[in-house]
This record gives sequence, structure tokens and C-alpha cells, in this order.
Amino acid sequence: MVNEILNGKNIHLIDILIRGERKNKIAEVYVDAEDMLDFDVLAEISRELNARIDEQSFKDELLKVVVSSPGVERAFKYVWQLKKHINRIFEFTVEDTPKTGKLTDIDTERNELKFSIIEKKKEVSEYVNTFDKFVDLKVKLPF
Repeated sequence: MVNEILNGKNIHLIDILIRGERKNKIAEVYVDAEDMLDFDVLAEISRELNARIDEQSFKDELLKVVVSSPGVERAFKYVWQLKKHINRIFEFTVEDTPKTGKLTDIDTERNELKFSIIEKKKEVSEYVNTFDKFVDLKVKLPF
């Protein structure tokens, strides 16, 4: 149902989480786009999704549906999500080693990410690896 609503909008379903019990369930629907997502677009998707749920037989099972973008606190699932975050600082783990670096380039054909890593002695090195090698890749918040 969510994919039908998103069809033709250049917006992709990232995840759906259902939490709660019985008639107190809340569905959290996370969507993202290659460009920035506008709040009005999220509200439109939410209205359309809630209207469809009200028409379905499972409407009594959900207390509420929340539509949101994943936000920077959630790890990225797809390489295309990172395009709008070039030149931002990230925290991630590769081969059990935590790292912090600035995302400088993305090669979507090869699924590669390139980071500038600041080493202990203020030396900057370039780090390139495929997206699937990064664990818990998140934007580092400034506070």
C-alpha cells in the first residue's frame, strides 16, 4: 500500500516499524528521496496512507500511523541516500574499527564511498570502500 502511494513521486520506502500491542499499535513509516524531503510532501503521504488504512479491514489494529524521513540518527540503508550528505562528517565502523570522516564523493555505479579521515596526528587520509563494508554509518551531529 505504501509503495502504491509513493509510486511516481521519486520517494522510496526505507522501513516500516510496528510497535505497541493489540489496538495500541503505531506504524512508523520511513521514506526518503535523493533530494531533500519537504514536510508538506510527508504530510500528504501521511494523509493518503491514513485514508487508505481507514478503508481497510485492519484499521482497528492501528492506533496511529506516523510518516517521516529516517533522520540523521538512523543508519543509512542505501547508497543513494547519501548524495545529499556530501561534505558532512560521518561516524562509522569498518572492520571493527570506529572512524570519523568527511564524505567527499560517492560512486553509485560501484557503490563506493570516499571519505577524508583525520588521523591522530592531524594527518588527513583518503578512505574508499564499498557501501556494504560500512557498519552503523551515521551523520555526526555537531553537539
